[in-house]
Amino acid sequence: MLPILRRSVLCAVLLLAFPVASWSVDTVELTTGATTNGTIKSHSGSSVVIAVKVGDRTVTRTYPKNRIKAYTVDGKRFDPKSGSSTTVEPGRRAERSQADILAEIDRQGKTPPDWFESTPLNYPNTLDLGWPMPPPKGWDSSKNIGQFIWERINPNANKWREGVKFMHHLLSTSKDAAVRKRAMRTLGSMYHNLLQDYARSAFWFRQSGLEAELSQAPQPAVHLAENYWHLGSKSMAMNIVTKMPSRPYIAIKLFGDMGETDRAVQLAEAFAKSGAASMSFLYAGDACRVAGRLEDAESYYRKAIAGIPRNEADKPHRKRDKARAEASIAAIRFYSLDPTKVADGKYTASSIGYEDQIHVEVVVKAGTIESVEVTRHREKQYYSSLTDTPKKILDRQSVAGIDATSSATITSEAIINATAKALASGLK
Repeated sequence: MLPILRRSVLCAVLLLAFPVASWSVDTVELTTGATTNGTIKSHSGSSVVIAVKVGDRTVTRTYPKNRIKAYTVDGKRFDPKSGSSTTVEPGRRAERSQADILAEIDRQGKTPPDWFESTPLNYPNTLDLGWPMPPPKGWDSSKNIGQFIWERINPNANKWREGVKFMHHLLSTSKDAAVRKRAMRTLGSMYHNLLQDYARSAFWFRQSGLEAELSQAPQPAVHLAENYWHLGSKSMAMNIVTKMPSRPYIAIKLFGDMGETDRAVQLAEAFAKSGAASMSFLYAGDACRVAGRLEDAESYYRKAIAGIPRNEADKPHRKRDKARAEASIAAIRFYSLDPTKVADGKYTASSIGYEDQIHVEVVVKAGTIESVEVTRHREKQYYSSLTDTPKKILDRQSVAGIDATSSATITSEAIINATAKALASGLK
């Protein structure tokens, strides 16, 4: 049974499932110049209460408003003196210092997660721990480490921690420099994709020497940049992606998430000219959707359909691209739907994911989205999207401006579209 996320128990559920997951980007800016990032729990009255991650613990801090210059909650920046608020553009938020972020990465990376000791070391004794690359011909997930991770770890959330434990074991026992580097980068990817532990992910990417080899590993490089972004530094993230000699598709998404929509669109246009129009324009459409530029988003989704070569229209990945674009076009008019306009009730809908339709159930009560549940799916490499995307929708109380989960963009996109369609079915 897939988890149902309700607002009253949301934080507890996520902490149990992902104790080192990233927090939302609420901020408190003090009059001293210091900034605290976390999740603001309340800001009525004379104080602001914010939950902050400190190592593997969660602490609550309370700041009197007379000590606060400004604070940002769910995309709105409040001035406690005047009581006024302004909407923050996507990608705009308080910037943490590089020294602060590097200190956090070092501290977290050298400390095991609180679940590490209780997690069993569990892997087939048939695995070839020499990890030859490229792997021998023929798929054998009981022998090849990369195939073991792809087939047995990634699609099973209850195995994610075991996968991390195994990589740490391999790192501690192997004397082969190439295997050790591969293990470090795999740890970086696991902490990023599976557990959303951005500090530990950055630590292992950095330990592997990734920043000196950006052109050799472009996808991990973008993930490292995204780690910096989630940890609170847009400048560190931009430094990575702008100095890369070439960028993969996922850089389009990161530019869009950081509010650099024009850069995202420019990169997508460049990819499209090289013959990859459908995928490029899908990413451009998503970037515009996150920015609230819905007319532009629809235009790019239509370009994605038009960009499919006629002689490839029957290929599975092209059919999937077309179906994704059509689903986004169908849902786009509902992206800005206000839940207060939806009658109380339970609503269902589906949208195309990577493998098949993803079905969601949405419960609305008293003008509030009370729960979002993925009830059925056939996704395999879904990573943290099944909990991350519903959480974002619940936190924002809207599907507007929701960015997709990295490395599981298609799955997240389907959850967003299905939720929009479900809410629309309950319009008063």
